Amino acid sequence: MIRWLVRRRQSFGYAFSGLVYMLRTQPHAQVHLLAVVVVVSAGCLTGLAPAEWVVLILSMALVLSLEAMNTALESLADALHPSHHPLVGKAKDLAAAAVLVSALASVIIGTLIFIPHWLS
Repeated sequence: MIRWLVRRRQSFGYAFSGLVYMLRTQPHAQVHLLAVVVVVSAGCLTGLAPAEWVVLILSMALVLSLEAMNTALESLADALHPSHHPLVGKAKDLAAAAVLVSALASVIIGTLIFIPHWLS
């Protein structure tokens, strides 16, 4: 049981290390984190309902998760094929597109949640 707990602790450590790496090295991840801080602050000031918080948290988590996957794919691709390769470039573009789609959807979700509160 102790060994299992130690391994779980190590796993969380690796995950946290990856999160810190992403936030320190990826400018877009830093922009997304700033957006999270702004949205959470605005949500606290606006007095959102629990269901609205759930939607916003899921949306923010999706963007940050896809940014982490994008960073992982780029790192792996660069390690496996350091020189330019058109298919590696396409894979990187597609991973970045996934982040972009989720970020745009998050902006729409945030707008749909906040605007009615601010207009009333």
